[in-house]
This record gives sequence, C-alpha cells and structure tokens, in this order.
Amino acid sequence: MDDCVVHFPEDIQKDILLRCPVKSLLRFKCVSKSWCALIKNPKFVQQHLKNSSPPQLLAYTVGTSDDAGQGPRSITLISEENPQTFKGMTHLIGSVDGLFLMYRTIDTMISCALWNPATREVRSLQIPLPAPIIFDAPMLGFGLDPVTNDYKIVYSHCGYWRKYTASVYSCSRGSWRIFEPKEPLPFYTDVKHSFGTAYLNGSYYWLLRGGDHRNYTILSFEFGSEMFEEIEGPDRNIVYTFALGLMLIDDSIAMLKYNTCSMLAYDIWALIQPGVWNKIVTFELFTPIKTCYDNSLITVVKDSQLVSYNVRTNSMRYLGFQHSGLSKYAIFGGCGVSYYKESLVTFKQQEHEDLDH
Repeated sequence: MDDCVVHFPEDIQKDILLRCPVKSLLRFKCVSKSWCALIKNPKFVQQHLKNSSPPQLLAYTVGTSDDAGQGPRSITLISEENPQTFKGMTHLIGSVDGLFLMYRTIDTMISCALWNPATREVRSLQIPLPAPIIFDAPMLGFGLDPVTNDYKIVYSHCGYWRKYTASVYSCSRGSWRIFEPKEPLPFYTDVKHSFGTAYLNGSYYWLLRGGDHRNYTILSFEFGSEMFEEIEGPDRNIVYTFALGLMLIDDSIAMLKYNTCSMLAYDIWALIQPGVWNKIVTFELFTPIKTCYDNSLITVVKDSQLVSYNVRTNSMRYLGFQHSGLSKYAIFGGCGVSYYKESLVTFKQQEHEDLDH
C-alpha cells in the first residue's frame, strides 16, 4: 500500500490547505506536527483570511434561558447544526476578520466576550468602566490595529458633567488601558444602531444624535493611534427625518435614514470625505432590515424568508434561510442576522472561558 502513497511537495500541500474551510483545517492539525505548525502560523492564518470564500450566515435569537422566561437572556445560534448558547449575552457587534464582540449590561457594569464562530474560541472580559448613565446603548467598538495586527476593543464612558473616560483592550497585551480623550467628545443623547460592522480601514465609527432628531455627528476611533476624531454629520437641512443607523456601502461609511417625502422609502447618504455627504440611492422597502453586507441589505419577505437586496442593482436574491422570528428584531424576541468570513484568527493569549455550553 505504501507504494500507492503520493507525497506532494510542501508548497503544494500549503496551497491545498489554504483552500480548505476552517473546520477541515482544525481537524487537519492532528495529521502531523508540521501541518499543525503550518495551520497555526500567523502568516498562514492571514493568507487563508485573504482567500476568496463565500460569506457565512449567522442567525441568532436573544431569549431567556428557561421555558418560564425567568432566566437571564442569552444569545443562541439558530443557523448551525450544533448551535452555541452564550448565557447572559444580549448584543452582537461585528464581524471583523471573522471575529465578533458580544456584550451585556448588568446593573452598572458591562461584560463582553470576543468570539470566533468558526473555531469556537471565546475570551470573556469585564470592561473596567461603568455602563452608560443615561444612554441605552454603550459607545462600544471592536476592530484591528493594522500597524501591529492587534485586535482591540474600545469603550467610551460619559460620566456626570459630560466627563469622558475611555478604555482600550489589546488582545496582544491582554490588558486594558484607561485614559481621558485629549479632545472633548461631542455632546450626544443617543448612539444609533449599526447595520453590520462599523469598522473600516483601522477605525471604528459611531453615529451620534445630538439635542434633536436632525442633529447628527460621526465619531471615529483610530485603533493605531488610539485617538478619537469628530466628523461633521450631514447638514440639518438634509436630515428632516430620523436617521436609523450606520452601514458600509462601497467601502465608505454611510447613513440610512427615512426619505423626506415618504416614510415607506429610505435614503442612503455616504461620507465622501470628512464633512461631505452624498446621497447615493433612494429605495422602497416594506420589510425589516436586519443587517448590511457587501452593498446589500439583508431583509425579510412575508413568508419569513431571508433575502438580500442590492441597493446598487435594485435586485433581490433569496438566501435559503427561513425562520418565524425573522420578522422581529432580536432584542424584541426575534432573530438577529450577521454575515462573516470564516477565519483562523485567534486571540493570541488563551484564557479559560465559561460562556459556551
């Protein structure tokens, strides 16, 4: 039988492995020490991440942990054969290179966890600053420092008398840094929702609403310099109606808002350069928007099927996923939806995790 074994050169073996899905690569680590070392090599991980592969659907519910509805709320995946449940977690941010950030607010504290759904790696963390005093949503973000290839979490806390304090977690250091921003952060009364990730080119973005519904500003955080920057929002004469949130369109930060003339239509305004906004499309959509991915809005049709609506081509495509909870948002007892690219990216420092059951 040994005469029938074909031994491929190492470069061909590597090329084959780069084309394999993550789940297969995790099994292949047991084949030999050399394969295990190769698959864990950071350069291989980055090469595998850059390979073109179809995005993965991630659908989840946010419900209580017991039938009586008395237990703590938890995120449960419903789009996998072997679903995971994360006790106590209520919100999901991402993805960035296949990684997500989950969080929950309990009393005055925020607990969070980094998660790679492809490898099922989880790292649980406690944010060292208190939860927002007034606002429902925390100013929380997650992304990559492209200079050091370090994944970071950022959180900004507004205390009494508008005193801002920020904290940044570094995966490579495994620690938090607490600091006061050098420049005063803008006044805001609400942190708007993001449809999909709000991370782009080394920075994370938030859409903040000021004193009234027409006063919006953008705040960015650059993970390399660890500095905040305020970006002028759209002119007040443009935003007559409520802005719904941020999204990425054509590799640009964009804002989704109701159309001025019809509450059944939407406008998307893209940030062309700091302070300059351009309306790129107006469209009608009668179903809830779940997320945004690759210039497409992920929404739901009447029979609770998930569809992709491309705002550029005005075309719709069925995604082959159906669930009765899709008609409602996750936080209100329905389903949340995200898209991500499978990756081998790890959180470098391994820690004991107790969320996954």
